[in-house]
Amino acid sequence: MSDAGSCDGSAAAWDAPQDDILEQPVHAMEEQAPPAPTSRISVRKAVEVIQTFDDYKRWLITEIGFGGMLKLPMLQKLNLKFSAWTMSKVCVERRAIVLSETKVLKFFAEDIHKVFGIPCGHWNVKGRDGFIKPEAVTFIKRTRGMDRTGVHSLRAAEEFLMRDISEASSKIEKDCFQIAFVIFVMGHVLAPRTKHDYGTIDYWGALANTENITQYNWCEFVLEFLLEAVRRLKNDMMANNHSTNLVGCHLFL
Repeated sequence: MSDAGSCDGSAAAWDAPQDDILEQPVHAMEEQAPPAPTSRISVRKAVEVIQTFDDYKRWLITEIGFGGMLKLPMLQKLNLKFSAWTMSKVCVERRAIVLSETKVLKFFAEDIHKVFGIPCGHWNVKGRDGFIKPEAVTFIKRTRGMDRTGVHSLRAAEEFLMRDISEASSKIEKDCFQIAFVIFVMGHVLAPRTKHDYGTIDYWGALANTENITQYNWCEFVLEFLLEAVRRLKNDMMANNHSTNLVGCHLFL
């Protein structure tokens, strides 16, 4: 966790402890255990595929700023109960793990970059810079074989990653490989969701031009999705649900 500012170096608004802005659920649920958790996150799956890459494929990944993901350790299993407990201690407004009034661990988008080595650029993945027409999305799906009935996004992405790609490959094949990698690691590690369909991919615009992938702030995107996952978990706790699906990159916490 970092004491530095956000990605662009601006000062954080929560530098000093402010008890009055702590989320009520943090106090109300201090002694309440989270529901039994499940999750689609799979570091093992991501690493197994990455380990098959040759030097040229690794170079292609490094070119789009996702080289840090090539260094993921092989984690066979995650302690989901611990992940759920940690998420329950997160104050969304403060972007911090609040263990007590004096023990507050703040985190920033910059910390996502330090942990996973993905781009922390100045363009908003879901903002104006990431806007894309539906026709363009259709073209991306078609060229990557993602328009086939019954094939979800991660399976299609994995199939493309396993293809032979070399310097002799066409530019569109290389671009497809890079885009498939982002979709693959987002779905398995950085922003796993409850299902792997195409409708949940909301960052198509940031993938449309592979030369611009590094310009986007993927760290902020991952962090915002994680904070939304925290809200979801706390809603399940307030509703006394018996189970919950952990989405987002709780591995980061």
